[in-house]
This record gives sequence, structure tokens and C-alpha cells, in this order.
Amino acid sequence: GHPFSDLANTPSIPSPHSPDHPPPPTIERIHRLVAYDAAAASATIALDGASIAVDVANVPAPDPHKIDSLYQYIGEVDGRGPDGTPCLRARVARCVDGLDLKLYGRALHERNKFLNIKG
Repeated sequence: GHPFSDLANTPSIPSPHSPDHPPPPTIERIHRLVAYDAAAASATIALDGASIAVDVANVPAPDPHKIDSLYQYIGEVDGRGPDGTPCLRARVARCVDGLDLKLYGRALHERNKFLNIKG
């Protein structure tokens, strides 16, 4: 399927929102940075030919963004990106160049099994 099709099914982290207005799910993604505009506080990340806009305005003192580097973003997804497309509103951003993605994926899989989360 589409690399971002599982965004709606990502487990959320509890927050103090009211039951009438539940928070959007918090997600974590690691993708390659393909565009960055510091003045607009926006970035674009890509994975396997699919891309998503990232709003980094709420990231405190982000690392200097380097095109073609791997970045981990944590935040919420909403539909207010360019042309109504999904946009990740990041709260955390960090460069993870050198991360063994295959090993990281296996570690997440084992963590999810331990927490009894389907993944």
C-alpha cells in the first residue's frame, strides 16, 4: 500500500484533550528530507516515491536541516497541507543519519509485540 496510508491507524499518545475533541494521533516517521524552507518553517520528506509536507514551526531549536539526510519527526497529521493534502505538524525533529533502518524496524516490531499493539 501507500507508505502514508497507515497514518490514521497509528496508535496515539494520551493527552489532556476533552472527550468531545479527541487529539489527532501522534505519529513518528523517519524519512529522507527532500526540501526545506526555514523562513516558512516547512519541509518535505519522502519515502519510496511518496512525500508529505512537514510543518516545523513548533519544533524548538531544530537541528540545521540538510537535504538528503534522514530525519525523524514526531507530531500530528492533519489535512491542512498544500492543496488540502496531509501535513505532519512536527513537535520533534532530529537528524538520524547513520541509523540502521532495518534494525530500527525490527526493534519497533519487537516493542509492538511486547506492548501487544498490532503493527
